[in-house]
Amino acid sequence: MDAFLDPRPGWITIGGTDHLVYVAGLVVLAVLLVTQRDRVRAHATTVRRVLLGVVVVQQLTLYGFYAATGWDNAESLPLHVSRVSALLGLVYLATGNRRVMDVLFYFGLWAWASFSYPQNIQPVDNILGWSFFVNHAVTLLMPVLAHVTTGWLPTRAGLWRAVRWFLVYVGVAVVANALTGGNYFYQREKPLLPWLGQPWYFLASVAATFALFWIGYAVARLVAVRAGVATDEDRPGASLAPGRSRW
Repeated sequence: MDAFLDPRPGWITIGGTDHLVYVAGLVVLAVLLVTQRDRVRAHATTVRRVLLGVVVVQQLTLYGFYAATGWDNAESLPLHVSRVSALLGLVYLATGNRRVMDVLFYFGLWAWASFSYPQNIQPVDNILGWSFFVNHAVTLLMPVLAHVTTGWLPTRAGLWRAVRWFLVYVGVAVVANALTGGNYFYQREKPLLPWLGQPWYFLASVAATFALFWIGYAVARLVAVRAGVATDEDRPGASLAPGRSRW
């Protein structure tokens, strides 16, 4: 129990046991979602409500733990990309709004990097490690759930919407870092290219985000074409009005 509630348990090793457990857990959930998609589709409302409850518990646990162990604005604010994505996921589960999913899909692409190359992540037997897994697993699989249950697919219009919201986010993160000494958007403790100074690291991070968004769109589009799935862009007038819920 002491290890589970330790606010500073140390970090996991990339490729270590804890990292592999996280990856295995994500793979199991992904396989279940894909292989049981007919059941998921048939019980979409129940699945959505259960996931909504899980995300609410995760959010309350995360910020409640920070409050109980010493709130620090430099670390505890919901301004990491993964935390913003979790909040977007919560809103999507509550409303089914497709515009929210558009932004969540592109913001959530950073979760792939965090899951593949974890930095400053707590171990499996720690409450913050559990929070990390739930946050990232839901973020990564939410677009698949949206496609299975509503036919949602990423679009270029959604990409540009995500770009606009990203610019707002990164502006808030920069201001928060200046005021709190925080590391939001990883601009102080640099996981990659630590030798690159500012403002070049910031500009490189923004450019990498734009590239990641386009790569994510291109890969999703390729997968849809290979699977013979027509996107909303291929079927003018076939989609719901932007932003309309499908729950």
